[in-house]
Amino acid sequence: MSLQLLLGFRPAHRRIRPRTAGAVAVLTLSLLAAGCSGGGDGADDDTFVYLAGTGLVTEWDPARSYSDEVVALSNVYETLTRYNADTRRTEGVLATRWTSSKDRRTWTFTLRDQVRFHSGRPLTPEAVKAAIERTMRLKASASYVWDPVEKIVPVGKHQVRFELSRPAPLDVVASATYAAFIYEVCDDPKDYRATSRGTGPYTVASWNPGSEDELELTAFKDYWGGWHGKRYKKVIFQAVPQSSTSAQLMSSGAGTYAGDIPPQLLDTLRHRPNLTVYERPSWQTLIGLLNTRKKPLDDIRVRQAITNALDYKEIIKASRGALVASDGLIPEGMFGHTTTLDMPGDRARARKLLKEAGYGPGSGRTIKLEMTYPAGYGTVSTVGALMKAQLRPFGIDLRVQGLTWSSAQWPRAKKKNPEERQDIFVMWWWPDDPESLSYFRNVFRTEQEISYNLAYYSNPRLDRLIDRVSALTATDPREAVRTYRTMQEILIEDAPVLFLGTGTDQRVLSSDVEGFVDNPAYANVVFVHDLTHH
Repeated sequence: MSLQLLLGFRPAHRRIRPRTAGAVAVLTLSLLAAGCSGGGDGADDDTFVYLAGTGLVTEWDPARSYSDEVVALSNVYETLTRYNADTRRTEGVLATRWTSSKDRRTWTFTLRDQVRFHSGRPLTPEAVKAAIERTMRLKASASYVWDPVEKIVPVGKHQVRFELSRPAPLDVVASATYAAFIYEVCDDPKDYRATSRGTGPYTVASWNPGSEDELELTAFKDYWGGWHGKRYKKVIFQAVPQSSTSAQLMSSGAGTYAGDIPPQLLDTLRHRPNLTVYERPSWQTLIGLLNTRKKPLDDIRVRQAITNALDYKEIIKASRGALVASDGLIPEGMFGHTTTLDMPGDRARARKLLKEAGYGPGSGRTIKLEMTYPAGYGTVSTVGALMKAQLRPFGIDLRVQGLTWSSAQWPRAKKKNPEERQDIFVMWWWPDDPESLSYFRNVFRTEQEISYNLAYYSNPRLDRLIDRVSALTATDPREAVRTYRTMQEILIEDAPVLFLGTGTDQRVLSSDVEGFVDNPAYANVVFVHDLTHH
């Protein structure tokens, strides 16, 4: 990732990315019979209502998608494999089995038989090759996960061979949240906006940007997984900007799933007989990126002082269960996680460092900083107010400002003049695939043109470790774990980032739903076809 970015805070952490405003007028996506398009059966059966924030879909192209629409696209498109966060193993989806050479540089995937795209065309090795090569060629989204791939070779009617330039865990790569979808390739790039072209259980029935029922999916009658049992034949993504409204809709039975409910409202829903609350640690880290190119944060002593001045235990307590303390950048349950890092939080050291830098109480010099977050997220505002109070005794005046993401916060962060950017950029980050690499590659590797490295940070030593750790994961896991530890130690020492906590996924579902599994490898995604109802 997946950016995979939710900036700000709600218990269900949506990664917000640059987006264009959708038209308010209703736009229905017709499932054309011609070209590469197809359709579902149009049946109006039992409906799963997913309560989401506004502006769900920002990109229809599965090769370019890198935002909130993944919760819908993951029900329309499929990947070769899927990662099981509980077993820590990949499982087959469009592939039934796979093998690799001893050096992990050649991988062969056997495709599932009797799979059809929504157009009716069969899934073939050539179609898999075409989809992945197009994704690699576009260099959008998280396409970098395929960087080790040098050649894709169809083998017979049911196999695809990948030849790599370096060792890589390609079964994990093939399960990525973003950029791993297998889709039917068409010549007209605009046609990716016109209809769904996946192999998944649902097709797009309508898209109404700006309306309450923003997106509707309907069952694909020829889905290879079948429709036995009481499965949901329709999925509606309903835009609900207020968490209090989501709570009311869930209480009344009008919603089937909600994740955007803060702890204080969640407590009121816990014991309702028609609802079930699910909670588990997520793979989403709340971080504050310090502007390393802007005074006084260009002074490492000031950055180290700020990272040590905060009382993280108090911040976690204020979140009321929505956050747990960070053990580093890599969340618990992911490869490379460790509980033995020497994390910041030494307030005496903070005072000493500020004094060395010429700041702090008695110096006559106040540090004025601005922290930005997307407007409308109550808990991050509360955490920001707490940070402001904690930093004040150190002679640091923190201004906490909520900005509209697309029109203010993101454009400001991308300004060429470092002096015009924010001082601290708060965001959620989760992985693009079940590897831990994207926590580092996207956010902390040197960028000539700024994308998500919003600390504007550069460390050649860290860059070299980032570039080699993925191959180590495939060939020498123990050395890879040591490398991830070193990478986190560099970030703690250089202090371009505040480790504000790891999120707890808190979901509310109708008690009628059976089979729900919250998989932290796919943030906020509900694989609806896996579910049944009473």
